[in-house]
Amino acid sequence: MVDVIRIPKLGLSDYGELVSWEVDIGDTVSKEQVVAVLESEKASADIESTSDGVLLETYVETGEEVAIEVGKPLAVVGEEGESVPSLDELDETAEEDDAQSKPESETETAATQSDDGQSGASASDVKATPRAKRRAREVEVDLAAVDGTGPQGAITEDDIERHRSENGQDSGSTTERSDEEVKATPRAKRRATEDGVELANVKGSGPEGAVTEDDVEAYLESAAEGESEAEPASASSGDLTVTESHELSGIRKTIADRLSQSAREKPHVMGTREVSIEQLERVRDRLRTNHDVDVSLNDLLLHLVGRVLDDLPEFNAHFEDGTHKFIDEINVGYAVDGSRGLVVPVIPDVLERSLSELSEMRRSLVQRVIDDEFEPADLQGGTFTVTNVGVFEMDVSYSIINPPEVAILAIGRRKHAPVERNGEVDFEKVITFSLTIDHRALDGADSGAFLDQLAEYVEHPGVVLDAV
Repeated sequence: MVDVIRIPKLGLSDYGELVSWEVDIGDTVSKEQVVAVLESEKASADIESTSDGVLLETYVETGEEVAIEVGKPLAVVGEEGESVPSLDELDETAEEDDAQSKPESETETAATQSDDGQSGASASDVKATPRAKRRAREVEVDLAAVDGTGPQGAITEDDIERHRSENGQDSGSTTERSDEEVKATPRAKRRATEDGVELANVKGSGPEGAVTEDDVEAYLESAAEGESEAEPASASSGDLTVTESHELSGIRKTIADRLSQSAREKPHVMGTREVSIEQLERVRDRLRTNHDVDVSLNDLLLHLVGRVLDDLPEFNAHFEDGTHKFIDEINVGYAVDGSRGLVVPVIPDVLERSLSELSEMRRSLVQRVIDDEFEPADLQGGTFTVTNVGVFEMDVSYSIINPPEVAILAIGRRKHAPVERNGEVDFEKVITFSLTIDHRALDGADSGAFLDQLAEYVEHPGVVLDAV
């Protein structure tokens, strides 16, 4: 008997993408062997085989966006040559299981008369797939009045839509829906927002009738018909030789979408300041020598940034729905260039940790990102972001703010530069800090105050770091 591999409880978003099948149909698999990878906006999850056998069939294509529903069938494992059930048959089995587990009293309560009142059939007596049942409840269609075209006459989701269309209930004709009421994938929502499309006007083709990004694009193409002649010539790559191309997907696409949205909606303003790190490096060395505390310069800077955020709470904040929200917890995100692009794991409660704890957590988070083993929880709850562009030998970075935060600090490379003190000029080791702010919530004067406070702590660390 075949075994169905289904989506387990993952803690991911409502929708995601099946980014890869790790085995091919016909390959032998072992129980708990990873067979596929699902990826949502925030993280990815491995899907494991639930038994030994041969991968007989898959129900989702690579790159397909799917509703991440617990129990959703993904593939079938069994013995070679064994019969494979269709998705409709699996839906029917699930329906029968539901019916067997449902209390008798509940079944009786669900029974209703058909529209014509002739047959006396009730909705609970009608064969229908789970998707059809859900859709029927959403659009208030009596299942007993619908003709089924599925296996053994079962009603499918398409039957519901056809019934609605035949009875003038098509969503595109008479039913008014707000965008909040429309089921849509995250990509579709973002695309609709970007292009000013009302989701209520788009017919969905995804799971449970959800609007997908393809649906939005099809709607836009349809709306643009007849306007193509007016399009100006563009500098596309059509006449050039493209040697390689990569369509963005998964986390890489999420990063692109989020940062594009941030750059488009937030008025970014950047300020820079060059600060000597001579004293801070001496503190780091004394911590190692005198106190056996092994911390890096980055760890000390993260602690000092936490101090500044405590002093200037307007920076430890989110900007949402036109509101500048100061946040009590100081959770600093630390940008890491992972295998799938920029990822920002968060160090929670920075000031509540000793320097050793902070260093250990930062290193652990960075390693998990590099090993692609981070969890969605590692990326949540950030109130401010720090990115170290010095590792790329850059002095300054006009960094894009990680929404909904209101600022981001870039740390430049360490270098020697002339510094004037008491009329004397000498070369000291310095770092350039680049602070980008959301000008809706903060002004240039605020930016100057932040960099001034940070410079004070970096150049005189004894002010806030005791016993060093």
